[in-house]
Formats: sequence, C-alpha cells, structure tokens
Amino acid sequence: MSDHPVIVTVTGHAEREFAPNRCTVALRVHADGTTREHAADPVAAAIVTLTDLVTELRERNNSPVTRWTFDQVRHSRHRPYSKDGKTRPWRYTSSASLTVTFREFDAVSAFVDTASEVEAVAIANLNWWITRKTREKRMAKVRDLAVRDALAKAKGYTKSLGYSDFRALAVADPGMLGLQPGPSPGAGGAPMMRAMRSAAASASEENGPGYSLEPDRITLSADVEARFEAS
Repeated sequence: MSDHPVIVTVTGHAEREFAPNRCTVALRVHADGTTREHAADPVAAAIVTLTDLVTELRERNNSPVTRWTFDQVRHSRHRPYSKDGKTRPWRYTSSASLTVTFREFDAVSAFVDTASEVEAVAIANLNWWITRKTREKRMAKVRDLAVRDALAKAKGYTKSLGYSDFRALAVADPGMLGLQPGPSPGAGGAPMMRAMRSAAASASEENGPGYSLEPDRITLSADVEARFEAS
C-alpha cells in the first residue's frame, strides 16, 4: 500500500432498459368530398362512434384509460387544377384528431382493432412511454449504477498502486468537475439524463401501416463525474 493518498477523478456511465407503463394511441379522422356535407358528415359520425367507444372504456371499473383528448373538427376547401391549368370544382375537407392514453396494454389491441374499422378513422401512431413518477424512480436506479461505475473505474486505475480505501470527495453532473467530455457507450457525450426514447410505432404487416402493437423497451441513461481520494 502506498504511503501517500492520491486523488482520482473519473466519469461513470450506466444505462438500462425498462418496460413502458403507458401507451398513447393517436387517431386521425379525415374525409373529403365535393360538398362540405360530404366531408363533414363522415367525420362527425366517426367522432360520435369514437367518443362512445372511449366513454365506455372510461366508465369501466378500474378503467384501462387514464385520459383522452379531442381536437376540434377543422373544415377547409381547395380548388384543384387540371393538367392543362383549368380549375376544377371545389374539394372540401374535414379532419380531427384524438388521443387515448392506456395504462392497461391488453386493452390497446382491442381498441385499435375496433377504431380502425370506423369509416374515416386511421391510426396515426402508438407512443409507449413511462410516467414521470415512475421515470424518476427508474432514473434514481440508473444514477446509482453510474456512480458505482465511476467507483469501479477509480479502483481499476489505482489497483496496481495498492490502494484499497476510497473516499468520495465529489459527485457531479457532467462538466461540473471540469472534465473534458468523452464518448459514452451508445451515445457520444450523453448528458446526465438522456431523453427517454419513445417507442415509435413502426410499420407492421400484421397490424397495418404506421403502428406496431409490440411495445419497445425504453432506454434511460445517466453520466456522472466523481472524484475520490484513494489511500
């Protein structure tokens, strides 16, 4: 063992994948026609059907739906042109969007199947995510692992010097101890808490274009700087 303590300053990194606990289904309602009524009527009917469907889910005991939103119906019109530049009759368009957030994933598939059968309704995407309270708990675990990684790195640097006792002098967010940012595994110079990866809905032959019913796991990562006194 060395007679003189040494100061070791290192970075620590950790990342883990977690299952999401929420799924937000985004729906788009759209129709067009030669008159305002031809565009507006299918959209109005679809909204009534979707509202009834969501209301039934919300009124269940232990409802699988935590919240839902509805964007007002928008109406517009435009006049297309033919190839030779002549104006054609007006085309009318009506559209709206809805989002439904689920906490029970078993209910997502049935809802998507039913909603996608409604005229003028399309499933825009599915977003799998973690609630803030749960994310904070998960991040606390990842930060702890990052600190453990920093300690293990410090022990590795001083192993050949015979040091066995380590005392933490400082633990900080990246950049606070003046270290030059270095590449982190999987993300060059990742910040303390990398943005949560949304499980973007991907195309699937079974489920149709634009969404997938298989939730991706969400990666949370943390980086720290730490300074230890080894003796």
